[in-house]
Amino acid sequence: MKSALKVFASLVIAATLVAASSAVAQTAAESIDKPFIHPKWTGVWQGTLDGVPAVTLTLADDAGEANGTIVFHAIKNDHGHAYAFSTEPHTLINPRVLGNDGNTISFQVKRGNGSSEILSMSVELGEDGSVQFACSNCGREGTKAKLDRMQ
Repeated sequence: MKSALKVFASLVIAATLVAASSAVAQTAAESIDKPFIHPKWTGVWQGTLDGVPAVTLTLADDAGEANGTIVFHAIKNDHGHAYAFSTEPHTLINPRVLGNDGNTISFQVKRGNGSSEILSMSVELGEDGSVQFACSNCGREGTKAKLDRMQ
């Protein structure tokens, strides 16, 4: 009888440990790679070149998860007059809030002009409310820019 009780107690303890470790693993996974967006990320950010908007990032949580768009503007400067001569809008692909602090969002976009190449991008929230934009595979050295919060 005592050995049956020990086996039963061992099974209960093992089941409890498995359930607890599963819950901890799930919580850790959610805190590292979240498909939802924190309110601090809902808004519009813009980066300029020669005083002209060059990139605009819009993030929202309308569907209960991170989603948004990014628009790139090609800038030309003719004799001191800068202007956008081309606009390329994109929908964010696989946006994810990363890290325990949730201060980084990674996403992808499809390169324009009919290309099937996928570009990997991220934005990191700064203390001043701006974000540091980075594209790791845009050109040989990648691309970085500071975007200021518009809304």
